[in-house]
Amino acid sequence: MKLVRDGVHLSFELAGTGTPDLVFVHGLGGDASHFAAQLAHYCDRERVLIVELRGHGASDAPRQTYPIEVFADDIAWLCDTLELHRPVIVGQGLGGNTALEIAARRPELAAAVVLLDSSLLLTPEETERLTACCDGLHGPDWQDWGRRIIAEACQPTDRCRAQVEARFLATPQHVLAAACDGVMAWEQTRARICASACRVPVLYVEASRPLVDLERFARLCPQLITAKATGSGHFLAMEVPEQVDAMLDRFLLLYRRQSHGATPHASQALSAPLANRRQASA
Repeated sequence: MKLVRDGVHLSFELAGTGTPDLVFVHGLGGDASHFAAQLAHYCDRERVLIVELRGHGASDAPRQTYPIEVFADDIAWLCDTLELHRPVIVGQGLGGNTALEIAARRPELAAAVVLLDSSLLLTPEETERLTACCDGLHGPDWQDWGRRIIAEACQPTDRCRAQVEARFLATPQHVLAAACDGVMAWEQTRARICASACRVPVLYVEASRPLVDLERFARLCPQLITAKATGSGHFLAMEVPEQVDAMLDRFLLLYRRQSHGATPHASQALSAPLANRRQASA
């Protein structure tokens, strides 16, 4: 299905009935297929929207800048137009940054957000790596850089790597380069603001390689709860859907906003897993 916003056709899948509404947002160079397992898991009991970001999948790919804010505006517009009620927004990578942007700017829209290995509040090492990737995607050997990016994002045992790489390289170069620039700009100007402004429950699921300064994230966003997937690289929803679905089921059960908009008083409980994790690693 497609809807047109400001002349841009936005592709999406909408299936299922019930509440809460769930919105899934893929990452850089992805498409709706990245959440095929979640669609199958949830569509018989929830209403599920899977968005294909502008420039990706079957959505239009105009030559423009691709900041996180534009992706957030598109998704918020789709939620409003399709009359989704207080959705829980689940984003992988760049999609998680977009979900946090929506929660910060549209607190009445999102009931909660889930970030699957998203890049924000990066360690210095990850900032340096992402900067090099953005530079590479702008150059003539961008496809080689694309293969390198996917290889570094995946574990050697990841079965989804070939599918992810094919989808990534099918995304236009101008989209990949501009969207990567958008992630870097958002990290520098918006990540801290959005983390501090977010008031809804937040779940961050980390892959095998740490990307984010979770201690800093928790200080900015006290309601943060964290989890770590086992045996998966960056593309968690594809590689270990059984783990992601179980984590999301538990999160929905405990921390989603209720039908009348009341937020559970969960700040201390949400912070506890991170504290326990610090003790376990000490």
